[in-house]
Amino acid sequence: MQRVQWATARVLFLIVTLAGTASGGVVSYLLGPLYSWYLFNDPRFLKYHRFTFPLVRAYWKLVFEWQANPDYRRMFAIPWTAPPMIGPDRSLVRISAEWVQSDSACNGCVECCVRRACPMLDRERHLCRSYGSFFWRYFNCGRYPENGEQIRFYECRKWQIRVGGAP
Repeated sequence: MQRVQWATARVLFLIVTLAGTASGGVVSYLLGPLYSWYLFNDPRFLKYHRFTFPLVRAYWKLVFEWQANPDYRRMFAIPWTAPPMIGPDRSLVRISAEWVQSDSACNGCVECCVRRACPMLDRERHLCRSYGSFFWRYFNCGRYPENGEQIRFYECRKWQIRVGGAP
């Protein structure tokens, strides 16, 4: 039953996103509080309005990346029924022995966010504005990294694959 809920939550998010896209953004404004909750854990849409166009740009960039790059699409595919996550699966990855910083944070290394040109990155504090939100937990951010390809793609120095973990 729980897996059905997780899949349904993802499908509803994608329906809302596609409705916003198909309407040229009209639905996005009408459902602004919902989008704001999805992305910021806060329904106060006007507080986050300034992120609207950067998020649209990032969305289209991601759509084109998924279309054009099958390797990217494969390495970041999430099963519909996968549980939401707030961190990587420690049975698959571990902190690199060379990582001298705190285990609990990336400590300024935001290479993955920078390479995606993610508008959710607060560059002054090196933190994600979306941390812990629905989007974070149900999609790639909250589960990163899941495999060695992701670690290599983003040149992540913090994580490494456990022996017997995903390639």
